[in-house]
Amino acid sequence: MNPLGTQHIAEFIDCDKTYLNNERKLKSFLKKGIEESGLHSVGIVSHKFDPLGVTVIAIISESHIGMHTYPEAGHVSLDVFTCSDPNKHMKLINYLRKALKPKKVRLGYLKRGNLIEFHEPDWIPSVSGYGFEVSYHAEKVLYSKKSKYQMIEIIENEHFGRMLFLDNELQISEYDADIYNAALVDPIRKSNLKINNAVILGGGDGGVLHELLKIKPRKVTLVDIDPKVIEVSTKYLGKISQESFVDKHVEIVYQDALHYIKNNGGFDAVIYDLTMHPEAFSKVPREEFLDNFFGDIYKSMNPGGVITLQCCSQFDAETRELVDSILKKYYKKIKYYSVHIPSFCEEWIFASARK
Repeated sequence: MNPLGTQHIAEFIDCDKTYLNNERKLKSFLKKGIEESGLHSVGIVSHKFDPLGVTVIAIISESHIGMHTYPEAGHVSLDVFTCSDPNKHMKLINYLRKALKPKKVRLGYLKRGNLIEFHEPDWIPSVSGYGFEVSYHAEKVLYSKKSKYQMIEIIENEHFGRMLFLDNELQISEYDADIYNAALVDPIRKSNLKINNAVILGGGDGGVLHELLKIKPRKVTLVDIDPKVIEVSTKYLGKISQESFVDKHVEIVYQDALHYIKNNGGFDAVIYDLTMHPEAFSKVPREEFLDNFFGDIYKSMNPGGVITLQCCSQFDAETRELVDSILKKYYKKIKYYSVHIPSFCEEWIFASARK
C-alpha cells in the first residue's frame, strides 16, 4: 500500500530540567507548538508519574503526538505521527526544541503504511548485504545533491573526518585515505617499471591520483564519467586530492571508462578504482560486462604493464571468485592482498597483475 503517514521520532538529550517534571507547563508547550506548526488539536491528556516523569498525549485531527520526560536524565522522547505535511512535524519539533533547550537532538522518521524503514537525517547507512550494516554519523553535511549520474554526499564525521559517499556507498575518508590509495599504488611502485603512461579508471576523489604522482609518471590520465565528483572533491576533499587535479602531468577525461579504454592504449600502468557491481547502470550480465571490460583493459596495456584493482569486501566470496576467474584469462603474476580500511569497518581485497 502507499504510505499513509510519516512518523518522526526525536530524542532530546541533556535538556534544561526546569520544566521536565512540570505537567501543566509541558501540556502548555505542546498545545502552543501544535498551534504554531499548523496542526489541529482535538484534545490533550497527561499523566505525572511518582516521583518523576510526565507523559503528554495529544490527539490531533491529523493523528497523534506523544511526549515522555525523564527529568532525572534531562531527557525527552517525542513521537509525532501525522498524515499531513512532514514540514509541520519539524515546525513542532523545533518549537519544542526551543522550549526545552536540549544540547543535542537525535531525529529519525518512518513512512507508515508500507515496509518499515527507519531514516535518520544525520546518519548515512551503508548496507553491506553480508549480515550487517554500518551507519556513519554526519556531524555536518557539507554537500548532498544528485548529479546526472548518482547521489553525491560529503559529510564530516567525528572520527573519520570528511567522507565521500556515492549512492550511499562510502568511497574514501580523510582518516585512512592514505591506506586505501597506497594499496592501489604500491604494486606499481614496487614493480620498478618506468611509468610513461598511466591511467586511473574512476578515482574522482583524487586520492589515488595524488599517491600515483609520488612515483613521478610522465603522464597520468584520470577517467571519470561524473564531473561533479571531481568538482566537489576539489572543493571539500583537498586534504585527500592535494593539488593533483592541476598537476602538469595529469589529464582529466570526463567519459565512460569502458568507452575510453576501448579507444585508447599504450598504458604501462592501469588502476581500476571502479565498482565490481555494474548492475545499477548496465543491462549486460555482470560476468559478461566485467569480462569484456578487463579484456579491453588488457588490450590497452603495454607488454609487461601492471594493473591494480580494488576488488571487494573480505566477505564477498562471489565477487572474489568472479574477479579471479576473469584475471586468470588475461594476466600473469596475479596477487591478492587484504587491507584493513578502518572507515570501511572491514578488510578490503585488492589485486595486482602483469601483462
